[in-house]
Amino acid sequence: MKNHLPAPALHMGLSSDTGHDATAWFLAALHQPCPLADAVTVHFGLVGIGPVLLPLFFLRSSWGREVLLLETTLNPYQTDLQGLKLLRCLCSQASYQIHCQDLVTNTAHTLEVPNTHHALYRQAVQLLETHPPWTATQYVQAQYYLAQSWSTPEERYQNLRCFSEHSNPFDM
Repeated sequence: MKNHLPAPALHMGLSSDTGHDATAWFLAALHQPCPLADAVTVHFGLVGIGPVLLPLFFLRSSWGREVLLLETTLNPYQTDLQGLKLLRCLCSQASYQIHCQDLVTNTAHTLEVPNTHHALYRQAVQLLETHPPWTATQYVQAQYYLAQSWSTPEERYQNLRCFSEHSNPFDM
């Protein structure tokens, strides 16, 4: 008897090597073959929740009727300011490096997507540098509030895009 099991959640993160070549890249762990090679877009937005400006990143890929949407966020005010350093990297980086790891076949795939959003990252960095820092607890509370308000990555992506059409200059 075959049981239908729901697909495990997809995981994505953002990392950098600021000590070596000052580049940032996306890391995606997928429970299916990496379909990102077709049409990939990167979207970015800052969502203000209480004292926190929560940076959200989305990778969206579509092929035929299938759409893959991955999401990650970062805390610019981690103790070592690694998140802010990473955003600074994106201000001048020519392309996004996207590294996918297929957890089923244990194969890796890397693709490059042009970064055409330098001005928005510079604007976000300037805003964050002048914004009062928040605590790690406040950051986690903001993430929780966002997840309670818009419970899926799809809802957050759609609401961020709708919000940006009216007043948010940080969505791409």
